[in-house]
Amino acid sequence: MLTKIKLALALTATLVGGAATFAAANNGGGDGGGRQARLQKYDTNGDGKLDDSEKAVMRADFKAKRTAMKQKMLEKYDINNDGKLDKQERTAMRHDRMVQSFKKLDANGDGVVSFDEFEKGAKLGFGRGMHRGMRHGMKQAPSTTTVAPGSATKP
Repeated sequence: MLTKIKLALALTATLVGGAATFAAANNGGGDGGGRQARLQKYDTNGDGKLDDSEKAVMRADFKAKRTAMKQKMLEKYDINNDGKLDKQERTAMRHDRMVQSFKKLDANGDGVVSFDEFEKGAKLGFGRGMHRGMRHGMKQAPSTTTVAPGSATKP
């Protein structure tokens, strides 16, 4: 039993390391691609760096985007209409996100993620940022039983 766990951990570490290396080699790692895109969008004077006024515009855009996303989440998951997501509503939101992520990995739609599907997802950089969810309570993978998409949302 312990040997199987060690083998699984070694395999997982190898896949994650390979995916990180692949992403870094293709400008997906670190801040490479995102920084360049932000600079291109917000560097209005073309000097190659963001001055204070350009940073203020960028922050305002990010704040507006976060506000819109929050409103969208409230519209979908705030069942009791109190203007915030309680623990049960956040759990429903996380569950829906996990189901969506699982469906993206399950390329053939059979309800099981094969090793090949997992490997392809890792090579494409799928799952980057998922560590945040694990840190905030997503401790189980979605079950392979049938789940109606959006079943935990408002009627």
